[in-house]
Amino acid sequence: MKPVLEYSSYRVYIRDYYAERKERSGFTWRDFANAAGYSSPVFLKLVCDGKANLSEAGIERVASAMGLVGADLQYFRLLVAFNQEKSSAAKKKYFAEMRKLANENSFAIVGEDQYDYYGSWLNPVLREMAPRLDGATPAQMAGELVFESAASSVKNSLKLLEKNGMLEKDEQGHYRQGNRSITTGNLDVTSLAIREMHRQMGELAVQSLDQVPVNERDVSGLTIGISENAFEKITKEIAEFRRRISAIVMDDSGEERVYRLNVQLFPLTNTLPKEESHV
Repeated sequence: MKPVLEYSSYRVYIRDYYAERKERSGFTWRDFANAAGYSSPVFLKLVCDGKANLSEAGIERVASAMGLVGADLQYFRLLVAFNQEKSSAAKKKYFAEMRKLANENSFAIVGEDQYDYYGSWLNPVLREMAPRLDGATPAQMAGELVFESAASSVKNSLKLLEKNGMLEKDEQGHYRQGNRSITTGNLDVTSLAIREMHRQMGELAVQSLDQVPVNERDVSGLTIGISENAFEKITKEIAEFRRRISAIVMDDSGEERVYRLNVQLFPLTNTLPKEESHV
């Protein structure tokens, strides 16, 4: 099996460890639980299924049962904390420490490409824009952006896109989109990265109110009181709307600008008490 430093889910790592041991020697969940000091023979299976978490003491017991030491043990501790953490800010901190430790030991974490791609709003914009600006320098590309960005940031983004196969540059310095697409990958890593992208794009949407002429943007909203049933219907309608927009884009040709479409539906209150009927 792969080294733990390549994993982005400790649950998957534990399951892979169990599967390998079982194939070699008839290892059971009961055997695993006993080795880790658990009385429940199925506790670690529940952990792998996402139905239970590891405590701080449990992390040490399970790591010991799997024979993890040194950098592997350090990484496993960070990995569990990353997967079980709810705060996006804390998850980013743990993931940064995981990457540092993995890189120091010459490993790459599954999901790093997705995390890097979605880490900056510039990346998807430049992937669309660079091939249209034939032979433009990073400084010239920066000058074509509505929202101010340094030429150095554009240069770094272009390097990342080339490295990940999202853009290809010929000998004349002309860009074209590569065939590679960004997949969902590990959901924990991708979800964290996409939340960062949504945050940045939301901030740009606010800036657009002052920086973009009214005739070049469409910003509107509704404040509505709805039931859970209506919420589910609206989210399905939004999904259908996104599909229709995607179809329009696929049929379009001769792109002139790069736009961002945000679709947002979020609560402004906690669940309110039901209305009492008055007879």
